[in-house]
Amino acid sequence: MSNTVTFTAARRRFERSQPQRYIRKLNQAERQGMGSPFALVEGNTIRDAGDVAAVERWCRAAGVLHPSETVTA
Repeated sequence: MSNTVTFTAARRRFERSQPQRYIRKLNQAERQGMGSPFALVEGNTIRDAGDVAAVERWCRAAGVLHPSETVTA
């Protein structure tokens, strides 16, 4: 059984475990330029960009998302 976690909750978990990095929901202009709705940012540098699946991947890699949890935007 899969449990859903909101994007906001997943982002908070990630940021607590990775204080030097954060996940941003991009605005419309940024989305058009990047082609993705979310970005993994370290300092002022975008390290990766992607969709909800990428947010799940980043959170799982940080150890803050259980395998049975999925992220909803």
